[in-house]
Amino acid sequence: MSQHALQSLLAPRSMVVLTGENGHDPLMLALLQSLENTHKTCPVSLVGVEPDFPFSFDHFTALSALNTCPDLAVLAGTYPNTAMENIIADCGAAGIHSLLMLSWTEENADKLIPALRQHNVRLLGPNSFGICRPKQGVFAWLGLTQPLTGKLALMSQSGTVASALVDWATWQGIGFSQVVSMGTPIDVMPSQVLDYLSNDFDSQAILMYLQKIGRPTRFLSSLRATGRSKPVAVVTEHSVGADERVLDAALSRTGAVRGRRLNDLIAAASVMTNARRVKEGSLLIIGNGAGPGELAAQRAMELGIDLLTPADELHDTLEATMAGRGDIGPVTTVWASCATDLFIDLAANALQSDECGAVLLTLSPTALIDIDSLYDLIIKLHRTQKKLVMVCLLGGGGMTNMRTRINEAGIPTFRTPETAIEGFQFLVQFQRNQLLAKQSPDSHAFRFKIDVSEATKTLNQLFKKGEKTPHADALRDIFELFHIRLITRRQASNQLSAPIHLRVFQDNVFGPAIGLSLEGAQQHKQAEAVALPPLNTILAKDLIQRAFPGEESFELESLLRNLSTMVCELPEIESLELADVRLHDSGSVYADVTANLRLSKNWRRYEHLAIHPYPRQWVSERVLKNDEIATVRPVLPRDSGILADFVRSMSHETRYFRFISNIEELTPRMLASLSHIDYDREMALLAVIQRDGQDLLIGTARYIDNFDDQSCEFAVVLGDAFQGLGLASYLMRRLMQVAADKGIRVMKGIVLAENKRMIEFCRHLGFTIQRDPDDFGQVIASIKLTPALLEKCQASS
Repeated sequence: MSQHALQSLLAPRSMVVLTGENGHDPLMLALLQSLENTHKTCPVSLVGVEPDFPFSFDHFTALSALNTCPDLAVLAGTYPNTAMENIIADCGAAGIHSLLMLSWTEENADKLIPALRQHNVRLLGPNSFGICRPKQGVFAWLGLTQPLTGKLALMSQSGTVASALVDWATWQGIGFSQVVSMGTPIDVMPSQVLDYLSNDFDSQAILMYLQKIGRPTRFLSSLRATGRSKPVAVVTEHSVGADERVLDAALSRTGAVRGRRLNDLIAAASVMTNARRVKEGSLLIIGNGAGPGELAAQRAMELGIDLLTPADELHDTLEATMAGRGDIGPVTTVWASCATDLFIDLAANALQSDECGAVLLTLSPTALIDIDSLYDLIIKLHRTQKKLVMVCLLGGGGMTNMRTRINEAGIPTFRTPETAIEGFQFLVQFQRNQLLAKQSPDSHAFRFKIDVSEATKTLNQLFKKGEKTPHADALRDIFELFHIRLITRRQASNQLSAPIHLRVFQDNVFGPAIGLSLEGAQQHKQAEAVALPPLNTILAKDLIQRAFPGEESFELESLLRNLSTMVCELPEIESLELADVRLHDSGSVYADVTANLRLSKNWRRYEHLAIHPYPRQWVSERVLKNDEIATVRPVLPRDSGILADFVRSMSHETRYFRFISNIEELTPRMLASLSHIDYDREMALLAVIQRDGQDLLIGTARYIDNFDDQSCEFAVVLGDAFQGLGLASYLMRRLMQVAADKGIRVMKGIVLAENKRMIEFCRHLGFTIQRDPDDFGQVIASIKLTPALLEKCQASS
């Protein structure tokens, strides 16, 4: 696997600071002072004017005078007499392909981007607050506090927010693997930084502060790709222009969890890299005083978190342990005069019960708490059972050091009861969102062979006639086409307890959304639940539960799925209202229907959606030379099992050629990455046959785009027993069609120079083969996806 394109930018092994033309520049001096005070730093040199104050770094007058080639150039000074294009050209000529810009420029992005591309330089900024990679001693940033080494990554579009978060986290003993302050992005975008962090082994969880979303499809795609393998917490500035409920719905589909306040990121930080999954059962609070426990309980009530009220056998067990030294309840309070081990015994007994899913220990400093024994007892409790233990240690002094020690031992530790509860809520929400993120719903148009063109034609005719707000009669045939049978009269039976209201509306950022509420309540935003299409059964159930807790209705689930298909396939419908909806036993639907239409000529399929459906249009069948029939289809999250078996069955040579490393089998993280993909930015086509009633994977081809909107990297591999059957060529040509449909113009792949068979295969398909300038043991195969090539691919399909 090739090195990530942002490796030298975000994890440089050496850097040069461009000091500018003013030796007294305050920004430049602040950075150098920060670097000078850092105990461990990667090698730093200076180029430009000599600073007015002495520093220990080597100084050179020009980049061409450097003895070595640094990974990263940091533009900290100002160059009023030099154009940015010339600085970029100088970096490229010196072999420096990463530029971090802390200063500002008034030069237009339209000028800078061509220069960056010409000289093969990636730019973070301008106006960035900088980057940190504590493990490597990289502290090229303007924050007051240098972060501790840890497992959290922080990406912020605000430098001051990043600085504050690092300061708060350091105070609580929380460390970082990576800190990135975006500034005003011109070249490197948040989605690209996310892509890097998703593949960064040192970053086990990610905190994000966002001010702008950018392209919603690409943003959600990158966030989903990241969230499938590690926890992500997001705080946004207001709602970034989106409806609050739509933003929540969008983020939930990526697996990320949204916070409302900066403090939510601190709460999330305390649990993201340490906490175990929340098991079945409720949370029990145990403390050495009623006050902190009651504050935690109050916050739990505000967030809708169920607290455990011990009853029956569990209550008796805890009473026996307490022995009259406190009170048993949702907040179990121990007398402040009790020894430390009583808290631990109560927690251990509670966690033995199926009713208890987690415990929170809230402890205030008293003379009777033995700090050293407290640490040992909490660690022992954590190691001897599998449920979640959280600790809230109030106060400063020795408690600050203890919080750091316990947190470093892998136990979520908090400073206040409220943040502890918020951390627990984060875990609950994270688990729910991870389930939603694993869904790859269809639009159902392909499965049910719906003639979408007929519906599109009807809507366009209505629009041209001036009927831009048609009612039920004009739309009845279209509803019928999508398996929604509208009737004109209410029937006596109704599947739901009350009439409901359904609507499709356009969000300013994320496009079409579906709202569900009781009839008459839709004006009150809190009463309407919102989801983004496409929907499947699990997503429809989730929407129903949020709108009507405890309600179950197969008929409503079916209606939501069919309505979702309409929204996916018909961008001509700008908005749709189904008022006074009643679902009948016969499967028919009564509703007062109105719509608003728009023209959508020349839109690519699903272009109007923030989340694209499972790309069923790329499902096909291929008769192999041995007369077996292979189904070629995009990968699904459930395919991790057959992918694992496929790689396990390969010969050592095939595995080595595919992964360019000596692996025996795929790790769980690799399996998640290969099976749970986002179809907007990557594709994996699987060739599957049936053997003994089971799916058998025999070949796969995949690409992932390079975030430049024009090129991608591909790979193809067949099982050893299925080579020579004409499958590899078919897979690659189908993959080329998919890539071209996404607007990709060039496909590239890295092949080991010793893999002669693969090189000849690529040549046969029309690829150009060139030596990799960075590694002579590899070649780069590339091909332009021209109309002529795509016609040939279509003909062979």
